[in-house]
Amino acid sequence: MYQYIKGLLVDLTSEAVVVEAAGIAYYIYFPNPYRLSDQKGQQVQVWLYQAVSQDAIRLYGFFDQAEKQLFLQLISVSGIGPKSALSILAYGDQAGFIAAIESENVKFLTKFPGVGKKTAQQIILDLQSKLSRLKSEALPAEQEVISDQSESSQMMIELEAALNSLGYAKREIDQVIKKGDFSEVDNTADAIRVALRYITLK
Repeated sequence: MYQYIKGLLVDLTSEAVVVEAAGIAYYIYFPNPYRLSDQKGQQVQVWLYQAVSQDAIRLYGFFDQAEKQLFLQLISVSGIGPKSALSILAYGDQAGFIAAIESENVKFLTKFPGVGKKTAQQIILDLQSKLSRLKSEALPAEQEVISDQSESSQMMIELEAALNSLGYAKREIDQVIKKGDFSEVDNTADAIRVALRYITLK
């Protein structure tokens, strides 16, 4: 079982980062990969979880250990798979997510792809008893990111690709891009956070 990887961040996509270590490039699924855009070409440390299924072996990566622990809590819930867990983590507000569990806000939780009413209720049932631990682990896992891709058109293309990779329908994505307030956003990582908050709060 992998704990973390240290290596060169050689690429990132809307769904993953690519880290080269010991001459091997690892494709690692990551919540909001654009958070690491300013570290491309630099050495990074990414916390890892390896998922093995009948048809694939996948690596999932995390900004820090606290984010990884929240991911593990999420995938322990019946009905929540790694993709849904990543979409929740990409929201970028662990404290807000925990508050939704605490207040039993089913409507908020069902805004995430793959989370229906039954699954949202299961999240509340399974994780409410673990709130104190979740709160202690929900440390700030974000940093200010300034992307080299500063043009608005490129940012919106990357935003659309990222939301699509998280499982949102084209209709939802088009509505977010049309109505979301991106006037003070100058990088893709923050644009994704703004978009996800718009989706969950509307």
